[in-house]
Amino acid sequence: MRALNSLLAVVVTLGLFGLAMEGGLRLIGRGPAVTLNQFDPVTGWAKVPGLRVQRRTAEFTVDFAFNSLGLREDEGVTPETLPEDALRVLCLGDSFVLGYGVQREDHLVDLLERELARGGRPVEVVNVGTEGWSTDQEVAWLEAHGEEWRPDLVLLLPYENDLYWNTQDRYLRFPKPRYREDGTREEGALVDPGPRPLADRSALLSLVLPAGLAPPVEVHEGHTLLAEHTVLLEGGGPHAAEVQARLRGSLLALARWSAERAVPVLVAPLPSHGAIEERYATEVFGPRVLDGLPRGDWSPDRPVELVLETCGDLGLDTHDLRPALRLAASTGATPYHEVDWHFDAEGSQLVADDLAKALRDRGLAPQAADAPMPPPAERDSDLPRWPLWYAGLLLALSTAYRRAYPDEAAGRVTLQVALLLAVIFNLALGGSRILGALPPAVSALLAAGLLLLLLGFCAWKLGDRLGTIAELVGAFIRRGHWYLMPLLVVLLTVGSLLVVAASSPLVAPFIYTLF
Repeated sequence: MRALNSLLAVVVTLGLFGLAMEGGLRLIGRGPAVTLNQFDPVTGWAKVPGLRVQRRTAEFTVDFAFNSLGLREDEGVTPETLPEDALRVLCLGDSFVLGYGVQREDHLVDLLERELARGGRPVEVVNVGTEGWSTDQEVAWLEAHGEEWRPDLVLLLPYENDLYWNTQDRYLRFPKPRYREDGTREEGALVDPGPRPLADRSALLSLVLPAGLAPPVEVHEGHTLLAEHTVLLEGGGPHAAEVQARLRGSLLALARWSAERAVPVLVAPLPSHGAIEERYATEVFGPRVLDGLPRGDWSPDRPVELVLETCGDLGLDTHDLRPALRLAASTGATPYHEVDWHFDAEGSQLVADDLAKALRDRGLAPQAADAPMPPPAERDSDLPRWPLWYAGLLLALSTAYRRAYPDEAAGRVTLQVALLLAVIFNLALGGSRILGALPPAVSALLAAGLLLLLLGFCAWKLGDRLGTIAELVGAFIRRGHWYLMPLLVVLLTVGSLLVVAASSPLVAPFIYTLF
């Protein structure tokens, strides 16, 4: 019986350590990414109906809320509830159309709806954008669900990585549909892949196990690229023929759907940041994303040109967004986030305005009346919250310090606490921004390295105390006191950290940040 209790004590101790590490990693923002999607038998995956989740990066915080149909729309937006006299526009695309980097009030779909409403007619621009979709999935959704919405217009906004993923029958773990060059969809049912691999659901395991959802890479003349970026290469890359065939097939299916239902379609390929700002192409995207590939070996315009050319061959109407975005960028506008590649609020407004003009020029939307644009929905303040936390902690800690040491000067106490909090906040906020600005693989290794460095420093500072700690834990294990292990581990962990903090002013802010 004692042997069983001792084994339980070991298991409980290791479990507590793992939970503590998992919680700590999640607390500092190194937890697994929250998924927005679930399996869908038509498109491979779709957004989770009713899901509400927040995503944070070093550049933005975005709240996602999906209605009962799995759309980033109000709950009342359904085919049955839209006004009969409304101009109905279906907007198809990937995370750009979903609005990955902006709140809804700053998103191009909602901004386009508000701008078109200035024509005096009710307008509903329905956001069908889904993270990770490629052109074939957008067309598959339209074939399956488009008719029930009775649209007056379909907007297709493909992005450059669509071109590679149109050739694949899977995107990471999810299956996906594909189209042949003749515009017919490949047969075969899409199969639910089940839950994500454990390494992708645990912050701790993701540090020690290989990623289960890593995108494919290819080597080109000694440079390692994501496979989806090979379409940028001179000549279209190693998959050029299949990329062209699959893109043509998807767009041909779209053209047939449009012709059979007499619903006009406008295709507006979304340019990448590098296609709008040469600075970004030469200083950021090429060196960091394309592994230093020489600028002359690739072109950020190639995907846009290929989509425009293919649509022209098939008789699909197109609109090139690059002139308007380049003009705005040349006058100081910043349409994209600097680290993330999606549009920011300014870019969303520019795209919405340019699309609205294109639709009006083609007679697909009513001309704008003289009435001002409807006011946007009330939005939360963009002001950071950390100053409030700083002020609150400064007040609470300095008050507690003065009560514990009433003989010390109040001004000196407040200054000491303020400086300590400043160091802690700089470590937390600055470290988060640095890690967020790095590629995921690099930031994960850096976070793990810093954690191991801190643990090693703690072990060095504890010195001989580690022997005492090990002896105490061993005694509890040998006696089978597994039910006391949670309390023992917590007390020893907190006590050890405080001992290290008291012995080293240099590392103390790092440890206090954990608390």
